[in-house]
Amino acid sequence: MLSSECASSADGHTQHELDDHPTPVDAGAPFNRLDADVILRTSDNVDYRFYKFLLSLASPFFMNMFALPQPGPLEESADEIKCGLPIIPISERSVVIQKLLSFCSPVYDTDVPFLEDLDIVMAVLDAADKYDMKRVGKFIVKMITAPRFLEQEPMRVFAIACRYRAEQETMLAARYMLRYAIWEPAYVVELDYISGGDYHRLVKYHSQCGQAMSLLTRLWPTYPLPLLDCKLCRKKGLSRIPLKEYQDSVIDALRVRPCAESLLSAEWIESMSRKAGSCVTCRERIPRKMEEYVRELAIPVNEIVSEIQLQIDFR
Repeated sequence: MLSSECASSADGHTQHELDDHPTPVDAGAPFNRLDADVILRTSDNVDYRFYKFLLSLASPFFMNMFALPQPGPLEESADEIKCGLPIIPISERSVVIQKLLSFCSPVYDTDVPFLEDLDIVMAVLDAADKYDMKRVGKFIVKMITAPRFLEQEPMRVFAIACRYRAEQETMLAARYMLRYAIWEPAYVVELDYISGGDYHRLVKYHSQCGQAMSLLTRLWPTYPLPLLDCKLCRKKGLSRIPLKEYQDSVIDALRVRPCAESLLSAEWIESMSRKAGSCVTCRERIPRKMEEYVRELAIPVNEIVSEIQLQIDFR
C-alpha cells in the first residue's frame, strides 16, 4: 500500500479541481505503480510515476538527463524527493502528459490513448516534439487521418501532417480538401506552422485537379446520365438535358470541387432536376439514381486526380 504521504490520487477529480489543488496528487493507474523509479509532476500538480528506462527508450531528452550524475537524496543539490523517488517538474498539464506517457507504455500496461480532438492532438504532439519523442510523434500523426478528424477539419489535418512532413497523411488530407472549393475552408492556426510555399502548393494541386476534369469529355459516351423513364410525365428524367448542357454542368461542378462527391450535393442534384424539367416523381428518384451514377463516374475522376502530384518536399 502507499504511505499516507503518497495516498492521494487524481482519480475522481475534475480538471478544474486539480488546477486549484495546492497539494500534489498521484495520478491514477497505471501511473501510480510502486515499482516506478521516477515521478513527473505536471503543471497542475499531478504526480505521474513512471520508469526511467521507458522514458530513455522513447526520448533522447530524458536519456541524456538520466545519464548525468544524480545527486544523493541528502545533498543540497538534490531535486525534490517523494516516497524515495526523484521528482521532475514539467510544464505540461495532466491531460497531456497522461496521453504522452500512454504512448510510451507497453501495450499490456495501457491502451492506446483516445485523442478527443485536434486541440489535444496538437498539445501532445508539441510535448512529443519538446522531449524529442520522434517515434511517438509519427504514431500520433498517423492517427489524425481518422474520419472524425478528416471529415470535420481537413485543413487542420493537412497543416498538422504537413508541419511534421508526414507524406501519406498530408496527401490524404489534400485529397479530402478537393471536396471543398479552395476558398471555403476558414483560416486555422496550424497554418502558421507551415510555409507559404506549402500552402501555395496545396492551392496549385487543387487547381490542377480541377483543370484536369476537362479530360472527362472524352468519356461521355461511356457515362451517360441515368435514365428514369418516368411513366407519370412520360419523360426520361435527367437524360432530357441537352448533351452540351449536361457536360458543361458536370465539368463546372468538378472544376470547383474536383471529386465525385461534389456531384452528390443536394444543391447540384436539384439544379440538374430543374434543368430536366423533372416532375415530382422524377425528383424523388433522382438522388438514388445519381448516387449510382456517381459511383461509376468516380472511377475515372479518381484516376485523373491520382495523376496529379502534390509537389511538397517531404525530406
